[in-house]
Amino acid sequence: MTDTAQTLADLVEGARFAMLTSTDAAGGLVSRPMTIQEIDGNDLLFITQASTDVAQQSDGRAVNLAIVEDSRWVSIAGTGKVAEEPETKRRLWDAANDAFTQGGADNPDNVVLRVSADSAEYWDSPGGLAIVFDIVKAKVTGETPHSGDHGTVEL
Repeated sequence: MTDTAQTLADLVEGARFAMLTSTDAAGGLVSRPMTIQEIDGNDLLFITQASTDVAQQSDGRAVNLAIVEDSRWVSIAGTGKVAEEPETKRRLWDAANDAFTQGGADNPDNVVLRVSADSAEYWDSPGGLAIVFDIVKAKVTGETPHSGDHGTVEL
């Protein structure tokens, strides 16, 4: 695994869901929750249906993924690609896919949506009491609270 792929995997470790934002025909932003099926290098994989807005608005276009896991927030900018990938669909297929799609892994309308990450921005907070302590300390000292790590990773 490359260093950038490992960095991406570390940033989204443990996250099961992402809000995927795309652009509709009128240029408006549209977001919806998606289940992260797998991370493959710099690609995050999702299962969807080719006939849906998410597939049509994402294929070959810029998208954004917003992920929250515990006290970590990650925003991933990338490009979507809709792909048939029958073997990948079969390998990733689970009960959740059955619940949200029709016809199983062999239905040609069910596709893999790959989001190839270009960059990721993250915020990692110490969480819980550490934040409360920093806020109280900042109020007493007049300093700005240290709310954790923040950075951008070019992928």
